[in-house]
Amino acid sequence: MMLAQVARAGVRRHLARASTTQLLSRPFASVAEQVVDTSPSAKDLEIEKQKTIKARSLSLDSSSRFRVVDPAPSGFTHTVLKLLGYYGKQSRLIRGANTLYSRISLQVNQPELYANFALEQSFRTTHAMLVLYMWLSLGRLRAEGRDGGVMGQSLYDAFNHDLERRIIATGLKVLLSKWMKELEKNFYGAVASYDKAMRPEADQDELARALWRNVFAEDDAIMPTGPNSTPVHALARHVRKEAACLALTDSESFLTGNILFSNDFGAVTE
Repeated sequence: MMLAQVARAGVRRHLARASTTQLLSRPFASVAEQVVDTSPSAKDLEIEKQKTIKARSLSLDSSSRFRVVDPAPSGFTHTVLKLLGYYGKQSRLIRGANTLYSRISLQVNQPELYANFALEQSFRTTHAMLVLYMWLSLGRLRAEGRDGGVMGQSLYDAFNHDLERRIIATGLKVLLSKWMKELEKNFYGAVASYDKAMRPEADQDELARALWRNVFAEDDAIMPTGPNSTPVHALARHVRKEAACLALTDSESFLTGNILFSNDFGAVTE
């Protein structure tokens, strides 16, 4: 219980730092439910794949079959759901957070993400990518004020629930509490370094160095130079573009989780 309270307090502090940290040189333009699988198939993703590396909105078209919409039942069922608060703002934000997290999970489970940035797909790199996309999403939520704060907490809860599941799947159930504390520490360390790297006054290569430390390096190795640093700089370009795409994504789509992250990984490695 104490760990959960600390985690919630940490997310609130992170979301409240909008006045001192930005992800771009300009700002980003009550029963908890289980995370549901709303992920399109690999074939569907290929159809949706963008053809250019230019920033664009990540929102799904209103006619897309991938959109998740609340049911609109009538009669007694509607009355019961309304009485239970199903259509209340907080419940809608919780559902939106769960859908958004399912899209984050979908993104980081793609083998192409790791192959294009010369990364081995392992628990460590998957966690690093989850943290990266959580940071991008929490940053976008800063622009949504109070609703962003509520959804951000639900998103972080979904993230922690997923981490527990992933740790248990590795067979380390006995050390779950220890692992969660270590991963929480890594989360806030990475988030702070990404925030700093995206400040307007930051050095151009600071984001690449932050990604090297938090995604690529398994120890305190110095970031390589020349051709060996190409994957790191490519991921930095992808992250900057994704932040710009999120800035162009409308509030309604983002708060309901009706987005698909970019998957044109190969385009930014060239």
